[in-house]
Amino acid sequence: MSKLTSFEKPPKARPGAAAPHQFRLLGKKVLITDEHGRWALLTIPEYRRFLAGIGPEDPLWPVLQPRGFLAGAYDFDAAARRQFERSLLSWKGPGSHALLLDGMDLDGARRTVEFVFSCPGPQLTLELVFDDADAVWPVVWFVAQYARRKGEWSRRPVFLIARARSMSPDQADFLRSHGVTRCVDLALDGKPDMAKAPAFRAQRARARLGPGAAEPAAWARWFEAWGFESVRLLPSSLDEKGAEAFARFHSGFFGWLIEHGEGAGLRDEWVLGLLGGRLWNLPGMDILEQLAYDGAGRVYTSEEAAADAELALGSVSTLRYQDLPRLPATGAVIAASHPDDQPLCSQCAYRPFCAVPPSVNKKHQGGLWGQTPSSAACSIQMGIMDRILESLNDEKCLNLLNKWSVDMV
Repeated sequence: MSKLTSFEKPPKARPGAAAPHQFRLLGKKVLITDEHGRWALLTIPEYRRFLAGIGPEDPLWPVLQPRGFLAGAYDFDAAARRQFERSLLSWKGPGSHALLLDGMDLDGARRTVEFVFSCPGPQLTLELVFDDADAVWPVVWFVAQYARRKGEWSRRPVFLIARARSMSPDQADFLRSHGVTRCVDLALDGKPDMAKAPAFRAQRARARLGPGAAEPAAWARWFEAWGFESVRLLPSSLDEKGAEAFARFHSGFFGWLIEHGEGAGLRDEWVLGLLGGRLWNLPGMDILEQLAYDGAGRVYTSEEAAADAELALGSVSTLRYQDLPRLPATGAVIAASHPDDQPLCSQCAYRPFCAVPPSVNKKHQGGLWGQTPSSAACSIQMGIMDRILESLNDEKCLNLLNKWSVDMV
């Protein structure tokens, strides 16, 4: 089974006409992408004409030439710069750190924050993850204060996120007053009750679809009505049925956002992560985007990897950041992360945009490389990319994505 697409009668290509690219059939259109993440959406006759060779008088020339798809007018210097910007040579260290606070004491919290600040990078995001705020509130209070002070002392921007299922209004107000973004963990099932408030006032939501989740447009309205700024939707399960249900729901959810264009105050975190075009922009990408720390002070390659002994990197008490490159788990997840090391990914039109975190592959398919043809995680990301790129010729969609990009700067 292959997730790649092909023509029944492949179009003829003239040597030297088209620059290297990948293609994917999207309905009656052909999506072309290059390794730098540039794209174009052509009709099938346009694609055949492009492969046969076009000149400056062709209407496709001003579309394809600036994007580097024409071999005879290729800017090699610009391509080299883009390749460096997107390669691991320009990676500055993991930007996201998930602190799993359940079971963590104050001394462990201090050691964990100090390890986080030993990581390089121009800015750091600390996500404080817990179920019941009452059970860990002293640790939440300490981390919010200490991380903020460490940021001031080191002159590094620090972004703090508190993700929980519940917290009191006073706790939410304390976090707000200390510049901590609140994120609520939700389970979506059935249709939304527009009058039912979330567990606490939050700017962000991490929403896992239940098996009966319905009316995605109504859920988008619910999130908008309760003042959420962004949502990360998650599938109910990573199997074929769960992937299909998620694809349908996400398509309707994103479609509502497109329809409301720049007037929508809600962002889709899946879409933003995939359009970042770098492995370290993808949420949860082991080591490259995220490290995770449990209550006992163990360091893991990501939150998804927590409790997997094979993906444990050491303890915040003894581990040094500069030791990470020498660890077997580091080399394994970095190698498994790169799409060039996956046979189907290396040929895929979405190679510049997405990759499945190795910890997700290991958890659901038994190995870091996974099995791409049968990967539900791969199917979900390809479905989202299909929906995004099918819509990019829509001015409403382009304006919305541009607005999100500006808002995130």
